[in-house]
Amino acid sequence: MTDRREFLTRTIAASCMASLAGRSTFSREPELADELHPIVVFAKPLQQMSIDELGRRLKSIGVQGLEATLRKGGQIEPANLAAELPEFCEALARHDQRVLIATCDLNRVEGGVEGYLKTLAKSKIPFLRMAYYRYDFSRPVLPQLKKFGREAAEFGKLCEAHGVKALYQNHAGAGYVGAALWDLLEVLQNVAPEQIAIAIDLCHTTHELSESWPAAYQAVRDRIGAVFVKDFKWIDGKATNVPLGEGRAKPLWDQLTRDRFAGPISLHMEHLDHRPIELIEERWRATSNDVAVLRSWL
Repeated sequence: MTDRREFLTRTIAASCMASLAGRSTFSREPELADELHPIVVFAKPLQQMSIDELGRRLKSIGVQGLEATLRKGGQIEPANLAAELPEFCEALARHDQRVLIATCDLNRVEGGVEGYLKTLAKSKIPFLRMAYYRYDFSRPVLPQLKKFGREAAEFGKLCEAHGVKALYQNHAGAGYVGAALWDLLEVLQNVAPEQIAIAIDLCHTTHELSESWPAAYQAVRDRIGAVFVKDFKWIDGKATNVPLGEGRAKPLWDQLTRDRFAGPISLHMEHLDHRPIELIEERWRATSNDVAVLRSWL
């Protein structure tokens, strides 16, 4: 089992890291993009399943693994990571799955960060999704961006030292740094793209930026290292998550396709409440359906 797991993790990690090795994750060769976009599923709506059962089901729908919630309230609490992560990864490997992205609560160098990164590296998890930076609107905004930039530069260097690449997801909302995408350029201007890349979110980008997303996309294009896939539409003036393909996300996906993006793709099923245990089978069916739509897009 160990040899099989080693082969699986090294093969996927090597291909993913190769696709992100340069400043751009966009290929001039169309066949390269087809080879280098492994699909994983974000665990949040499914984390009430045992990891063995989840691994079995993920294999049945033909994805490559998991964006695991290794954060407070997630599949593994940070304090238990070193003790529980090896068996967690082994359970996935029994079904030819692996953790490709670890979603965490970290975005700066502070106590416990280096131990967390060492644990990810030991389990050969190549990507980490950072926590968000948030604005304090009682203070000037631009100095905050400079502060976040210093923190990101330090954090990115530490991640790189441990062989883990950080991803920053853009999230819609007034308080989120990166909602407009443009502000991430300020935060990341002194950070190598090999250290921290942008995980561009189809839903949050088209929600927050409406018709103006093409300009923001072009501005950050060479810093994109992953794509988070979900969909939304406006219902009674409110942005509402919907099954993939029923909303406004497809034009941005089509742009990424035209540009031949190469890198990991994480499917985020968020159009059903992730909390009630009685909805777990419904959430699984919704996730499977969204994966099928994503495959049709590919």
